[in-house]
Amino acid sequence: MSMSHGPGQAWWETHLDAIEREGIGTKAYAQREGLPVSSLYYWRRRLKVQKSNSPQPDKPASGAVARQFVPVKLGDGGYAAATGSVGHYVLTLGEGLRLELPGLPTPQWLAQVRQALTERGR
Repeated sequence: MSMSHGPGQAWWETHLDAIEREGIGTKAYAQREGLPVSSLYYWRRRLKVQKSNSPQPDKPASGAVARQFVPVKLGDGGYAAATGSVGHYVLTLGEGLRLELPGLPTPQWLAQVRQALTERGR
């Protein structure tokens, strides 16, 4: 008689991807699908460890951050031009990400940048 070990890694990855794609909480997803929430958390941790231990193809092996310059032109609505702030501002966001700005941005613009980076998973 063979012993069943339950669903494999790919099966759990499918569920974890669905949670992220749907933007639903892990506990709510587990209840909806009739899955043990502890198993979802276990597999999420296990897969995260696997990914952090495996070499990433888009990152240099030396540990140096890959550099890429991406120029972006924005309308002047995000800068406090009315206050007369002129100059060169650098916003360092971590992981080697840097924004060079021609003027002082408004708090609303900075909040939008933060939101966009959060949604992107940075």
